Amino acid sequence: MRLKIVEIADRGVPGKECLHLAVQTSVNLNFYAVFDTVRIGGGLISQFPRRAYWFQQQEVSAGDRVILHTGPGVNSFVKGEYGGTTFFFYWGLASTLWDEPSSCAVLLEVCQWQTSPNADGLCEET
Repeated sequence: MRLKIVEIADRGVPGKECLHLAVQTSVNLNFYAVFDTVRIGGGLISQFPRRAYWFQQQEVSAGDRVILHTGPGVNSFVKGEYGGTTFFFYWGLASTLWDEPSSCAVLLEVCQWQTSPNADGLCEET
């Protein structure tokens, strides 16, 4: 996977809770979605995600960071002084997601999708 979950920061803190992702290889974020779900034991996660966030189209490069805030805000980015860019995205929720110990985020690479009637998506060639 070209993105990696680094941590969930400030769990359960309104206005601060966020998911930190590291970009390992250049990619367009619109091929990634984050699901809010729970661990059910034995290393398993629930097959019924509670919420989903599908990133908008945004090219990112290796070494960049992506921060997904659960609360409201305006998407933005900041170029690093020594290289790399940090991209900030906002889920826009009124409450936090990951305040319980069993709560977790799942990052999915969505390489193909189909909608009705025919607006298909396809991952870039690797």
